[in-house]
Amino acid sequence: MAVPSTKKYVVVGCGWVGLRAVLALEKTFPAADITVLEMNGKDYVDINATTPRMLVEPSFCNDVYQPLTAAWGKASLVGVSKVKEVGPGRVVYIDAVGGEERVLDDLNGVVLATGTVQSSPLIKDVTGMAKADRIAQITVFRDAVRDSKAGVVVVGGGATGVEVAGEIGTDFPNVKCTLINKEALLLRGSAKREKMHKIVQKQLIHMGVRVINDDFVEGLREDYIGDVKTYTTSKGEKIDADVVIICAGGHPNVPYAPDEAKDAKTGALIVNNAMLCEKLSSDPAKPVWALGDCTIYGGRGSSGNAQIAAFTASVKYYDAKGNVEGGPAKYKHKDSESELSLISLGRKGGALSMPFPNKMMGKAMKAKDLGLKFMYNKEFGLKV
Repeated sequence: MAVPSTKKYVVVGCGWVGLRAVLALEKTFPAADITVLEMNGKDYVDINATTPRMLVEPSFCNDVYQPLTAAWGKASLVGVSKVKEVGPGRVVYIDAVGGEERVLDDLNGVVLATGTVQSSPLIKDVTGMAKADRIAQITVFRDAVRDSKAGVVVVGGGATGVEVAGEIGTDFPNVKCTLINKEALLLRGSAKREKMHKIVQKQLIHMGVRVINDDFVEGLREDYIGDVKTYTTSKGEKIDADVVIICAGGHPNVPYAPDEAKDAKTGALIVNNAMLCEKLSSDPAKPVWALGDCTIYGGRGSSGNAQIAAFTASVKYYDAKGNVEGGPAKYKHKDSESELSLISLGRKGGALSMPFPNKMMGKAMKAKDLGLKFMYNKEFGLKV
């Protein structure tokens, strides 16, 4: 039996993958009633890949933070301060304006795309700042880096930490910048990691960034701007700094989910290969899907594309059958080491892992504008 023509869907969270889910629903169900729940005053497109550049160039936010309503068709946006509960055909939330508890029920389906909570609110804002407030927050950090006398410490040698250090080294070459990486090699999870490490580290050092590998500062887990502090690593290295940014650590942002719906090790939502959360809805006629970094699979690289494809196939099956039972399960997870790794280092450098690890292609593909114009036009039809 087919689902009635007027359908009701809720998408919780509207970052990169959440917005793509909205567009997939609109394409499949042009007449559907689609409600997007986003935190507080966040009414703009925001993608993690652009954050390092914005931290040194706050004006870049005006290109990145395009209105969500310009990217989709008829979906409606609702600001919330908290999502309390998700279940079959039902979402309970606290309204951001009045603070009242509200219930959306009798839904055909729910899509969860709530991402992660990072150690640094600069790296990822999960509170839902209004655009002006977010730009002001970033500007305070940029000014502190620009005016730093003692130096800046970037904690974490993954892709984000490396890119933040590269942006600082490019825009503020006279500011001392130290990148502390707990592991022996940079870029954990990167394809061709050893070669990518060498390419990236060489560029960072050439920029004047001090790279400390296989070391850490005990208890350093929060951003800092203020008077000069001296930090001592586990191996006795001393680093003076008046600015610290944490680019390591984080966990799935799923406070609405009961323990049985989450992976015991990672805390991420358990999903199958149709991207369905069967622990949140055992009713195949009222499915709950989850996508991206809030799931056990994460959302790095092309895995986001594969998840959207699997979600779309499941949605189309649901449209035809009225339930998801026995539907397609098309997602095939790949470890991040097998995915293409693309790193930018300011506007002057970068690295790409495939077809062979090199600087030239990484710089050409991403360094200038992080591929923003291409991505926005291709994915959302937005021109910036």
